[in-house]
Amino acid sequence: MTTQIGLSDLEVIVYNWLTKHQIMFSFQSSFSGGRFELGGSVVDFTLDDMLIAIRVQGEYFHKGVEKTGTDAVQREILESQGWTVVDVWGEDILDPSRLEETMQKAIIGEEVL
Repeated sequence: MTTQIGLSDLEVIVYNWLTKHQIMFSFQSSFSGGRFELGGSVVDFTLDDMLIAIRVQGEYFHKGVEKTGTDAVQREILESQGWTVVDVWGEDILDPSRLEETMQKAIIGEEVL
């Protein structure tokens, strides 16, 4: 399900958290041709001053061999351009007891393992 402004339910959680904590970000930034080029990507949230790319990963769209491979290629390309890529998984941000830790790590370039 998406909201009126084009955010998925998971993206809304991250958007609201970043906004609440007054963290400057860009939304849906296109890299290397975006969705139209092999290896290109659209990153959900970027913290441009820190070169952190936050990808919100829902289990439905980001599990499986093909999608895992695509995500890995996109990560490699972004990292080669100087970005720190952080994958934030739906299961971590949907759980209110894990949201804060997950996002605190994300904004410093770390992932919840």
